[in-house]
Amino acid sequence: MKIITSPAKLMDITSTAKFPRTTTPKFIKEAELIQSHLKEKTPEFLSEMMEISPKLADENWQRNQDWKPNPTAKHSSPALYAFTGEVYRGLDAQTLSEDAVSYLQKNYRILSGLYGLLKPSDKIMLYRLEMGRKFKIQQYWNLYEFWKDKITKQLNSELKSKEIILNLASAEYIKVLDKKKLKAPIINFDFYEMKSGKPKTIVVYTKHARGLMVRFCAENNATTLDDVKAFNLEGYRINEEMSTPQRLVFTR
Repeated sequence: MKIITSPAKLMDITSTAKFPRTTTPKFIKEAELIQSHLKEKTPEFLSEMMEISPKLADENWQRNQDWKPNPTAKHSSPALYAFTGEVYRGLDAQTLSEDAVSYLQKNYRILSGLYGLLKPSDKIMLYRLEMGRKFKIQQYWNLYEFWKDKITKQLNSELKSKEIILNLASAEYIKVLDKKKLKAPIINFDFYEMKSGKPKTIVVYTKHARGLMVRFCAENNATTLDDVKAFNLEGYRINEEMSTPQRLVFTR
């Protein structure tokens, strides 16, 4: 089983949580290439491309200047602890047991506009580069073109026979996978709040639930679809009537 999530815009590398052994991202050379292009861009360019304020653009321009492929422990963090958005609040990785962290190291991957595909143990620095932004690199017109084949091949190389992929990533990020070439079926998810008998999507709750699902799988050593269907954190339950073989629906 492989579990996939998006990264988060919010990051914090000051976590005191320790990883048994940190690693270097598989695509660090590609990240270095992307950063060589980013470092040449002005704060004004970053502001327009990322649709962020001048203050945030200045902050991320400085991050680009400071970025290194082999950062020190002080200036980096294992990917599992570096992201702090709503998905990662649901995951709450710092409170997981060693066995749960080991499970994630084996089964969990994070998509990234800069690093491509991250293992929990991979050391990363502060950055901001969403996959969906129009950023040209060499002959590639955008990050989807740059990453699609690379990430798909890497994920395929890690998949074992009859494994499944749990897609807990956003629509923006899951598009980077070439579904026609993947060697495993993708299981999608919906998390709904029931209001007056009708399912309603509340984005912040959906993001949180994605993180809860990653946590649940890690804590329960999930290996089958039935294990995943048993998800029951914070009031969610499988809705069999709304679910399909390719999409699991959880309601509360």
